[in-house]
Amino acid sequence: MSISWVIRERERAREEVIREVMEYVMKLRARWGKLTAILYGSYARGDFNLWSDVDVILITEHFRGREFITRCVELIDAPPRLEPICWTPEEARKAMKKPWWIEALKNSIVLIDDYGLMGSGP
Repeated sequence: MSISWVIRERERAREEVIREVMEYVMKLRARWGKLTAILYGSYARGDFNLWSDVDVILITEHFRGREFITRCVELIDAPPRLEPICWTPEEARKAMKKPWWIEALKNSIVLIDDYGLMGSGP
């Protein structure tokens, strides 16, 4: 087994996870309407391992008026290891100004940005 084979396999595994998450967020968009979805963390950076979660921020008006702690309950059909953070657009705008989130999102992958929060529109 060569190092180039290992690298190709890791790239393939990462691309597969990103594809699965993208398919899922497209289903959520069809279900909820306008959506911004951002992959961050180890899968976005490419330094994931066997135990890594798939970190995704989901931003939608759909969460308005719902308790923060129960928002993710609706994601029962999510891909394995998905660790979502569920925000309203206002919560996202506020959180994404904080230094911790600015750093966490440096190497993020914007899957969908209907709210234009990451500098691009739909």
